[in-house]
Formats: sequence, structure tokens, C-alpha cells
Amino acid sequence: MWDITTTGVTVALDGLAARQDVRAHNVANAETPGFRASHVNFEDSLRDALRRGTPERSQAAEAPSPTIVNANGNSVDLETELVGNMKDGLQANAMVEAFNFKTGNLRMAIRGMR
Repeated sequence: MWDITTTGVTVALDGLAARQDVRAHNVANAETPGFRASHVNFEDSLRDALRRGTPERSQAAEAPSPTIVNANGNSVDLETELVGNMKDGLQANAMVEAFNFKTGNLRMAIRGMR
């Protein structure tokens, strides 16, 4: 069984993966008339779940993006999507580093017990 930190990191990675999927769908439909962009928020739910000590109950929520609709009814802002994708990539890297740090400490502790 994982501790709250490890569970929180894996839930955050799942949320970032869900956000990446939605961003990819938005970018793929950037020229589709009438398409409305969406975004994923998982941070609020994860923060509340961590406060309760139950990060596994956190949920990623998809919602319409609050962006301006262009002349053909499309609301995808490519700059927002691409910059957001870079930010999400940095966050994912930080989560992987945190996970690796935690498991590295566990490995070191286990080796020390021999």
C-alpha cells in the first residue's frame, strides 16, 4: 500500500495525462467550425482530497474553456494550448522526480536494513 505522498503524485500524474488528452483533442480541432475547447482541472479536487487524507478520491473534471469564440464558432486558442502543454510537461517531470526521490529513499532504507 502506498502512502499519501506517493498516491498524491500518481493521482496528479493521472490528472496531467487527462489534461494532455483534452489539449490534444483541442489542438486537433483548432480549425473545426463550431468546436468548443475544453480544459481539465484536477488540482482543486486533489488539494481537498489531500487535506482529507484521501488523495485516491480526487477526480479530474473536464469543463468548457473560458476562451473567446472566433468567427467560425471555434474557441481553441493554440497559444494557450501550447504554453499550457509545456507547463503541464514541467509539472509532470516534477511529479516523476518526486516519485523517484521517494522510491529512492525507500530503496536506501531497505538496503540499510540488510
